[in-house]
Amino acid sequence: MNDVSGYNTCHNLALRRGTRQLTRLYDAHLAPAGLTISQFSILSVIDNHPEIRVAELGDIMVMERTTLLRNLKPMQTEGWVMSAKSDGERAHVFSLTAEGKARLDQAVPLWLEAQAAFEAKMGPDRASRLRDDNLAVGAIDAL
Repeated sequence: MNDVSGYNTCHNLALRRGTRQLTRLYDAHLAPAGLTISQFSILSVIDNHPEIRVAELGDIMVMERTTLLRNLKPMQTEGWVMSAKSDGERAHVFSLTAEGKARLDQAVPLWLEAQAAFEAKMGPDRASRLRDDNLAVGAIDAL
């Protein structure tokens, strides 16, 4: 019998399962820096876009505002990220502190190790295709 609703045929479940495995690999590599891959990604985006608004950060990360703020809170508490109001604006903007930049700099070599480990397991060409395919999925507008 062909079960079209089975979990092995669900594109979403397959992507989510793969993402969870990949998250575990990156989290394990970043652990010595005291960061998760989510934190590393947020810090990286903020580093590349100083004084970024929450809405812009959420768009780049594809995260809901409340989820993003919940993720930013511990990084603010740790002193890695600071927020301020932009001149004449109501919205807060986020930047890295010196400690946040140092934490990110410490984590970059560990992230590179995670990248290399993934490429070693998947092969560099397949890893690149997977990344490109996932970016293409991310470009699909939700209905």
